Amino acid sequence: MNLNAFFRSTRFRVLLCVLALLTGIMLYALKSGAQTDYLTRLLNGIISPVRKLSSAVSGEVNEKLDTYFESKAYRDENARLRGEIARLNEQLIGYDDAMDELEALRDQLGIKEKNADFVLSEPCKVLMPVTNDPARGFLIDCGEDDGITLNAPVICSDGLIGVVTELNPSYATVTTLLSPELSIGAVLLQTGDSGIVEGDLRNAVSNQTKMLYLDKNSSAKEGDLVMTAGTTGLFPYGLPIGNVQEVKLEDSGLTKYAMLAPSVDFSSLKSVNVLLDFKGKGETFGEK
Repeated sequence: MNLNAFFRSTRFRVLLCVLALLTGIMLYALKSGAQTDYLTRLLNGIISPVRKLSSAVSGEVNEKLDTYFESKAYRDENARLRGEIARLNEQLIGYDDAMDELEALRDQLGIKEKNADFVLSEPCKVLMPVTNDPARGFLIDCGEDDGITLNAPVICSDGLIGVVTELNPSYATVTTLLSPELSIGAVLLQTGDSGIVEGDLRNAVSNQTKMLYLDKNSSAKEGDLVMTAGTTGLFPYGLPIGNVQEVKLEDSGLTKYAMLAPSVDFSSLKSVNVLLDFKGKGETFGEK
C-alpha cells in the first residue's frame, strides 16, 4: 500500500472519525465541568486504542517510506553502475580499436619488409560482407579519395585476397579469389607448373578454389603452394594463393586440375592492404 492509497483507505477515515469524536468529548467535558478523574479515565479509554492504531499506522507509513527511499537509493546505484559500465565499455572498444590498428600496421610492415617495391594504401578496415555472396566479397573503408583504383590487388601478410571491383569516393568493394569473376595466372612453387586459378560458387561454399590447366604429367601433390605467376601485369609474382588439397585428371584426360585451400582466412579479416603499385605493374612478361 502506498501513501496515496492509505489516505483514501477506510482505516484512515476511521482514524479521522475517532479523532473528531475525541475532540468533541473533550470540549463537552470542559464545558460541563466534568470531574478530572472521570475525564482522564474516559480519555485513556478512548486514546489507548487510538494510540495503538496510530502506532500501527505510523509503523506502516515508516515502512513504506523506508521502502521508497531504499528503492530510490537502489535505482540511483543502478544508474551509477550502468554509467560506469558504459564508460568501461567505451574504454574497451577504444582499446580493441587501437589493438586492431596496431595489428594492421604490423601486418603491413611485414609485407613491405618482404617486398620493397610494393606501394600500399593505408590499412583499410573491413566494413561488412557483400550480401548473399558465397565468394565472401566485402566492403572496405578506403575508396577513390584514398588513391584506390579498380582491379587493384587486395592483400594481407598471408597472401592474395582478391581485387577491387567497385569503387566509390570513400569505400570500395573487394571480390575475393573464390569468385568466378576472377582468373589469376598462377604457378606451383615446388614444381614450377603453371595454370589458371578460377573461382566457382559451388567450391566457394566450401572455401575452396581451383587451379586449371595443369600439365597431365604434373607431379603436383597435396600441400604444394600455389602463387601468383606475375605474367600479366595485374599481380606481382609470388603472392601466396593457396595450398593444394588434391590433384585430379580432367574428364578430357588432357590436363589436370588442383583443388586449393586459400592461404587467407577470409572469415577473420579485419583490415586489408590495397596494392597501388609494384614492379612490373601493367607489363606482360614470359612466365617466371
